[in-house]
Amino acid sequence: NIYIDDKGQTIMYISRTQTGYILKEKDAKDFNLYHNRIAIGIAVAMLLMSFTNDWRISIIAGIVLFAVLQYRFVKAWLPTLPQIPNFKPKQKKSFVEGLVETNNKGRCILLAILYAMLGILLVVNGIIIKSDIIIIVFEVATMLACLYMSAQYVIAISKMK
Repeated sequence: NIYIDDKGQTIMYISRTQTGYILKEKDAKDFNLYHNRIAIGIAVAMLLMSFTNDWRISIIAGIVLFAVLQYRFVKAWLPTLPQIPNFKPKQKKSFVEGLVETNNKGRCILLAILYAMLGILLVVNGIIIKSDIIIIVFEVATMLACLYMSAQYVIAISKMK
């Protein structure tokens, strides 16, 4: 959850600990990596499923990658950020609002296209190589998530000036 505080600072709020973490410009790249840790784990698992015949290894690899990213997020990255204990969130910034604020139309167009292509190509590949039905189901679910992300970028593009 991303918020803007009274001073105009970007704050990442962890509700479980009721702590706010101040995100500076230099933290943006790391934030994107850790913010997308679940999606990265799923994407790696889906890509490995497309290249291997054993879906169990693919899922284990995705879970291990997520676990490593989660551990680094909690133990290595969060402690380096300035903290605001008992932070009370007021003005939440949505994903689309954050994209619009960056005003990077080219990057948003590229990511919208790439997310859509990844999702569609995963399913097409699964059908072409005659994957098991369970793998096709995972690929369709991943495609829907990719299309949702693509739509978020398209919405952000439409709101940019």
